[in-house]
Amino acid sequence: MCAEVKLSPVSLLSGCQLPLTFEEVAKAYFDCRKHKRDTIYQLEFEFDLERNLFDLYQDLLDGNYQIGQTVAFVVEQPHIREIWAATFRDRIVHHVIYNRLYPRFYPCFIHNTFACIPGRGALAGSNALWAGMRSITRNWKEPAYYLGADVRNFFVSIKKPTLFDILTKKIHEPWLFDLSKQVLFHDPRINSFLKSKREAFNRVPKHKSLWNHSADQGLPIGNLTSQFFANVYLNELDQFVKHHLWAKYYYRYVDDFMILHPSAEYLNKCFDEIGHFLHEHLKLDLHPFKKRLGLIDQGVDFVGYFHKPYRRYPRRRTSHRVKSIVAQWKMNPNGYSPEALERLRSSTNSYFGMVRHTASYRLRKHLGDQVRSLFIWPDENYTKLVLPRG
Repeated sequence: MCAEVKLSPVSLLSGCQLPLTFEEVAKAYFDCRKHKRDTIYQLEFEFDLERNLFDLYQDLLDGNYQIGQTVAFVVEQPHIREIWAATFRDRIVHHVIYNRLYPRFYPCFIHNTFACIPGRGALAGSNALWAGMRSITRNWKEPAYYLGADVRNFFVSIKKPTLFDILTKKIHEPWLFDLSKQVLFHDPRINSFLKSKREAFNRVPKHKSLWNHSADQGLPIGNLTSQFFANVYLNELDQFVKHHLWAKYYYRYVDDFMILHPSAEYLNKCFDEIGHFLHEHLKLDLHPFKKRLGLIDQGVDFVGYFHKPYRRYPRRRTSHRVKSIVAQWKMNPNGYSPEALERLRSSTNSYFGMVRHTASYRLRKHLGDQVRSLFIWPDENYTKLVLPRG
């Protein structure tokens, strides 16, 4: 069954075969600038906002839109990988495509698919899996098994022609067809600026780098359209698992999925059939060394949480990561600029937000005692941000 999705009035209109309107481009701009109000690229675009929006709208109408330069860089946490950042103008176009297409695809996504969907983040995935674990074990009284697996080198292995065939089933406007094709088949390597040093790109495993794949394969990590297209691509897998394997307790977060069942034999069969389906229909392969099969009461690792009967914990890797961040700051607290301190405070806040849903009182207390000086505390006369004393 299709999941219910609340649509805005603009979204309802976008389901029809209407020409692109200026209001859609303006809405895409406001969507794009959320949480990016102070970035140099947003401020540059906003400096002459009306003219920039009108020029972009006219280029899209006339078919003269050209994708700009891509900024490529490497991040090393939580895994080393390449990021391909589009220009602010191009990101507005990504939102134009997304706003037109999501009302057509979201209602047909299964309920238990998560990541890059409003209201379905990591915590929602953890809650859904945890509820499924309790249900299938009759509140932890009966044994059951879990199967975990993920797609090998997912983003760089996506076949663009196969993905485009899936997208075009719900694209009827000629301008949207051409624009989606242009964005999907664009090769970011052709016009790119390398923000990280070449040595950093050399540390990225070759099988995980777009530099080592053909132009018709792989989506750039960092674009809204890549995240949305990835969900559309693997929705084919979701439908196969639900309607052909009849797996009631199935959960997917990007390319990582989990199935619960009373029979380990059934789960092994599912692994084989899913692998065959991915290879034949989506040109993908399951990672041969990341198959996880075991009893549910031994604990299930999924979406950053380790789920046990009656409780869940943050992953050890997550705990070690946040402790490492705080330890690096305490070694040299005076070497941080105000901007770096603000980033550190935001980072620790996000970790607190994650672990507060777990059985981690001692971890939270330890971290809280370490970073008290980063946060705002009330004083007798006023509230101020207390920074480390130099």
